[in-house]
Amino acid sequence: MINARSIILACIGTSLLLGLGACSTTPGSASMQHRIESRKRVEGHKSQLELERAYRAYSTGQFEKALKLAETARQRDPSNPSAYMLMARTCLEMGRLESCDRLLGEALKIQSEIPDAHYLRGVVYQRWSRDEQALDAYMTAWNLDPSNVESVHYILAAGEMLVDMGRYRQARELLLPKLPYFENSAAMHHLLGTIGVLMDDHVVAIQHLDQASLIGGTDEIVIADLARAQLSAMRHHDCLRSLEKLEKAMGERTPTWVFRLRARCYREMGSPRDARTAYAQLLRVDPDDVGAWIEYGATVHEIGDMTRLETCADRLISLAPGHCEGYLYKGFAAFERGRIDAAEAWFRRAIENAGSDQAVPHLALAHIERIKGDEEAAFRRCQQILFDNPDDQHARQLANQLATGAIGVVPD
Repeated sequence: MINARSIILACIGTSLLLGLGACSTTPGSASMQHRIESRKRVEGHKSQLELERAYRAYSTGQFEKALKLAETARQRDPSNPSAYMLMARTCLEMGRLESCDRLLGEALKIQSEIPDAHYLRGVVYQRWSRDEQALDAYMTAWNLDPSNVESVHYILAAGEMLVDMGRYRQARELLLPKLPYFENSAAMHHLLGTIGVLMDDHVVAIQHLDQASLIGGTDEIVIADLARAQLSAMRHHDCLRSLEKLEKAMGERTPTWVFRLRARCYREMGSPRDARTAYAQLLRVDPDDVGAWIEYGATVHEIGDMTRLETCADRLISLAPGHCEGYLYKGFAAFERGRIDAAEAWFRRAIENAGSDQAVPHLALAHIERIKGDEEAAFRRCQQILFDNPDDQHARQLANQLATGAIGVVPD
């Protein structure tokens, strides 16, 4: 029979065992938790190292390597959206738009308010020509952090999207209230200047482009747009000063459009001889520029320099036999030298290569027909020109001359 002493001892023994068990389990549980957290920290650290290597590969154009390293980082730490973002950027650079969009979606599932993720989605949608979705994505990126000066490229992307969609007034209304926050942004002034040009508001355009030039220095694109706006506003001397500023800054790297724009400026100023010099400079740099040869030919014809006009004609026929201008200039030169039959032949060749909106070869031939006594053919030709180009004042003037018996000269 079990006595009371035995029962008490048994209870005490049981209590001791339970106490020992409790003492041994609690430290073990805490230790396990510490080990798990430590492992997570180690994996997170390794993930960050892999991401840094991936960023270096990305920045040097090693996109496949960057993808592999970023994927390793993602596997080590799936809760970090940075790996998805880097993979998305890399896919965008590689033109893998579907993969980029999917990865951006994964990043936004982890953290919905990543401005760059929405911005990059806008880029993807824009490349897919889904303009409204692109605009919404850019605006979402902007609205997430509108007070941050670094976010200017989000609102600029939205503005550029509106410009691409032809919604110039809306783009201006979007950007102008933000200008006080980004008054030192050359890109903001440049875009507002571009909008001004597109809206034919050249005074405002010049103000913004001039400011963009002051902030951005000798940015070729900004100064080009400024000079073109100055030319459109007939501020010829300002245009020439802008071009001179760029040429001094760039030296031997001066782009060919500087000479072309300078030549056009001189032509509009009524200084064709200065324009001829500028075109000659351009063609020494780029002797295969068909457009420059065409403009050069029109300039030397205006001056009456038939020797250079024939040089232009020969060069154009060689470079661009499908254009009408080379044959047209040959006809002008022949006409000036009194070779009427040769001029007629060249003008007919020009007509064979002229587009429906190019009336000058037809006008030139109408003059020849009138001089040769075939006034009926000349008048019919003028009627056809006016049918195709009802606003062509040269054709209307020649038709009036034919009706009154007056003989003009071959038009420029």
